Amino acid sequence: MYKGIIVDDEPKAIKLLQDMLHQYCPEIAITGTANNTDIAFDLISMKNPDILFLDIAMPRESGFDLLERLPKLDFEIIFVTGFDEYALQAIKFCALGYVVKPIQVAELVKAVNNAKRVVSLKDSHLANRQLLKILKEPGNKKNRIGIPIASGIEFMPTEQIVHCEGVKGCTKIFLQNGTSIISSYNLGEFIKLLKDYDFYTPHKSHLVNMDHIQRYHREGIIEMSNNSKVPVSRRRRQAFLDLMRQQELGE
Repeated sequence: MYKGIIVDDEPKAIKLLQDMLHQYCPEIAITGTANNTDIAFDLISMKNPDILFLDIAMPRESGFDLLERLPKLDFEIIFVTGFDEYALQAIKFCALGYVVKPIQVAELVKAVNNAKRVVSLKDSHLANRQLLKILKEPGNKKNRIGIPIASGIEFMPTEQIVHCEGVKGCTKIFLQNGTSIISSYNLGEFIKLLKDYDFYTPHKSHLVNMDHIQRYHREGIIEMSNNSKVPVSRRRRQAFLDLMRQQELGE
């Protein structure tokens, strides 16, 4: 069994989630609920949950404020929220779970299964701290993203990613040290997650880190710092050259 705590300022929302977990995720034992962050703080400290089901938008303090106050984050978090796109992007960026209200059964079950896997891998504390860092410092190239791979989650600083290539619905990620990893995320996910980190899409199947570009060849080829050659589609060549000129001018 996995111990769970629900934090939401709406009693009806707490009851609905409890009922859904009881019916569809019986392996989750809810050991407590809270309708504000003060109660939640004490409850989490006493109960040491495996999984925290946390609303983001609450009166006085948000779910993120609660996370900031806690001395340690050694549990997995599933956000239950109708919150804005940026926060959801940050949550996905760290491979953390979230479900959007009104809750869909399939999304809840998927998030719970992911949370159980992360708890078992003991990676949750690292992902949670990374989430707070990203929320405070979006675009910091030392931020690490959680990359789902076959054996679990690989945490990688964005500055170490040279380029990404879409391969049959997955993504091959080429790293600064010369190695590569395969992620189950498609390239579109990485395009969204890395948009604030000076990555550019020169071709529908490729995403490059602008800091790792060595040179551009007239025939439409980018040479990267790991000696990889990445194509630039004809319709994107002028936009790419304009972007490179802007960077040279420091605009």
